[in-house]
Amino acid sequence: MKDFLNETLTLDRNAENNFSLMKDHISDRILNPVLREKKKKTIFFEIPSRIKKTKIKSDFTSLERIRIVIDSLIGDLGKEEICRKEKISLEVYEELKEEFLGAFNEFSEFKEIQETLTSHNKQLIISRLGQDHFDFFQKFTDVTSYDSLVVPHEKDLLNYSNDYIKINTIVLLDKVNNFRQINKRFEDANDKLPMGGIFMGSFETFNDHVRKTSFCNVSVLKHFCSGFNFFMHRVCPKLPYVKKAYFFFTKGKNRLLSKAEALGRLVSCGFDILDYKVIDGVHYFASIKIKEPSYDMNPSYGPLFKMRRVGKNGEIIGVYKFRTMHPYSEYLQSYILKLNGYSESGKPANDFRLVPWGKFLRRYWLDELPQLINVLKGELKLVGARPVSQTYFNDIPKEIQELRLKQKPGCIPPYVALNRKSSVNCVLESEKEYLQEKIKNPYFTDTKYFFSALFNILFKGKRSA
Repeated sequence: MKDFLNETLTLDRNAENNFSLMKDHISDRILNPVLREKKKKTIFFEIPSRIKKTKIKSDFTSLERIRIVIDSLIGDLGKEEICRKEKISLEVYEELKEEFLGAFNEFSEFKEIQETLTSHNKQLIISRLGQDHFDFFQKFTDVTSYDSLVVPHEKDLLNYSNDYIKINTIVLLDKVNNFRQINKRFEDANDKLPMGGIFMGSFETFNDHVRKTSFCNVSVLKHFCSGFNFFMHRVCPKLPYVKKAYFFFTKGKNRLLSKAEALGRLVSCGFDILDYKVIDGVHYFASIKIKEPSYDMNPSYGPLFKMRRVGKNGEIIGVYKFRTMHPYSEYLQSYILKLNGYSESGKPANDFRLVPWGKFLRRYWLDELPQLINVLKGELKLVGARPVSQTYFNDIPKEIQELRLKQKPGCIPPYVALNRKSSVNCVLESEKEYLQEKIKNPYFTDTKYFFSALFNILFKGKRSA
């Protein structure tokens, strides 16, 4: 059957008359008799096909119809490109596809045909990327199987149909940096995959790009080039009005991303990260579909943003803060904790989401100054247990959870007022002590803790973790 299919796919149109027996075999074995082409009636004044605006189904032989559909399903051309090439309308193309798939699904050697049509996956990955990249992808699923879709460079997922094969794996050969609408590509992949489907691809970070493009040893020039690249390809794509001009001139190519943003976008679109690996200065990722996309239409890129935190009575509030992390970092909270756990300071360990200046802002609590907006809105107090994420809240002891829900969170945490360490255990013990004291003495506890914290900061050099 494989030899028969290969002969069919490579048959030259000009040699069709020499293979009339093969065409009859295709018509009898593959094409549904109900949908088989009706014999043309002789028309005396027939309009020559070369002056027709578009061709119709009867203009093609059975063999040509099979070739057109197969080219659109497994080739590099999408259906719109096929229609332009063959001078047919989308309606005619859909008729041809329906005819082919109807027979294809009934054919006795269906699985063998599928394997034949997609056996080029391994060669495609190795030729475009290399053996190491193929080995990384192959760890998570068999990318050579007929249910794996390997998408070449600059091809849109929407060009590929999953009508005739249930797609369980998608591999993007083009880097994420070259997608104008990154989330849209990830959402399209999510839509084509079932729950548990595997999605794999690659991206290049800003630091990787700088290392690869550093051609000058002069320190001043290297910093200038690095700063220019950062502004052009990291800042401009995020500025409200400038980004339109940026995408017009660059078409979205070679945009620079941080590791946190690339992986965070992936998680926001419904995938859980299985693993990632750096090969030749490029990050390759493997992920699994676990839910539908969040469709975050207003992501935060600016210096001021809101974090979703647990407030009084379990209400989710938006706490203002100066940015100390890369965009989309909030989606990676669970992943970072699963990967590295907590550090002694109570913060996630080895957190690659932090921007270079983030540690300085955090050390002197400068990143938390915007929380005064929440105080004015009545969502926070000046003193109290810190507002935490739902993930962190779920990890703390039940007793402290119940005490926290009875009070508004605060800007100044109890461990600062009590001059304790910032480890997880010390922070939780300080919060428990404060919350219990607050219940017994609701009027003067906050005042006492406020002045104690101020004294420790000014005179004892107490700093944040």
